[in-house]
Amino acid sequence: MPDKKCGVICNNARFGVQEVSSLSQKWDDHAKELVRKQKLTPFSGQRSQNCRQVWIKGSEEYAQPIGKTAERRKKANNHIDEQIDLLCYVMRSIGEPDDVRGGLSVTFGDLFQRYTRISSTLVGILIRARKRNLVEFIGEMLWQRRDDDVIITLLDQK
Repeated sequence: MPDKKCGVICNNARFGVQEVSSLSQKWDDHAKELVRKQKLTPFSGQRSQNCRQVWIKGSEEYAQPIGKTAERRKKANNHIDEQIDLLCYVMRSIGEPDDVRGGLSVTFGDLFQRYTRISSTLVGILIRARKRNLVEFIGEMLWQRRDDDVIITLLDQK
């Protein structure tokens, strides 16, 4: 009788050993991955100079945000794109053709009066649009009343 119990236990144990060895392998893999990550982390006591990650300038992953930061960046860029599109729309609606510069021109004072009803960020959006070669104007910064006569040109997009 004791042999049968032992045999049953042994049979169950053999089945359990396979499950345990599978779990053991998963745990070992997890532990090895953790050790590898610890060697890359500068704040762990196990950092290895041989295992440090090397960033290559110019590669797609160099200095790129990840996770929630990347999501916020994308959302902000989309918002700026919408604001620039709105600015171009307003300039098209009130601008006059400019044969000298090509495109449509409007004075800063007129644009300020029209656009500030829509958004209070006109100067910042103008600077962004200038960086993208969509508009052209003289000066680094435009100030209300002082620069009301400055001509802003919406460049032709060919």
